[in-house]
Amino acid sequence: MKKTCESAKRFGKEGNGTAARNERLESFIRDSGDRAYQFAYSLSGSCEDAKELVQEAYYRATRAWESYEPSKPVGSWFFTILRNAFLDSRRRFERRNAVSLDIPLDDEDGASFEETIPDGAQGIPESLEREDTVQTVRRALKAMTREHQSVLTLCDMDGLKYDEIARSLGVSEGTVRSRIFRARATLRSRLATY
Repeated sequence: MKKTCESAKRFGKEGNGTAARNERLESFIRDSGDRAYQFAYSLSGSCEDAKELVQEAYYRATRAWESYEPSKPVGSWFFTILRNAFLDSRRRFERRNAVSLDIPLDDEDGASFEETIPDGAQGIPESLEREDTVQTVRRALKAMTREHQSVLTLCDMDGLKYDEIARSLGVSEGTVRSRIFRARATLRSRLATY
């Protein structure tokens, strides 16, 4: 958190934004700590990882503050940054801890990991159909508003419960329910057009 506070102070002195914009960021950082930590913990499942994620997200937010559009809710913008920081950390972990399937096992027959994994591969037509479906859903999501994208991502992709989403976005649970309903309806109609 020390790195974030220093960045926020330095940003306030060196930034090109107005004093009101800088105060809005500083105020948000002061007031959102608990919600940010709860959201980070729900993503990572670890206290230490959640603390690091929050610090990284605050750091990224201070660096990207000039690109923030003041008409949008700062909470949604920040929690998107936090979620992306989590996804980036997960990708880095997977890259560092990946195991090559070609490495031979330590047994007498010299088999590799690949040879020990059961073959459950899809055929080429099934694989192409699945990839086409994934691309269609991605296109439909990109065409939706950020509000709808974020609530669908938190609920349907990240598996958060309505009360967790409400806490992380700073809205009531009823608002979350209505946003999810509208977002799913919009997604269904967009998918029907594809």
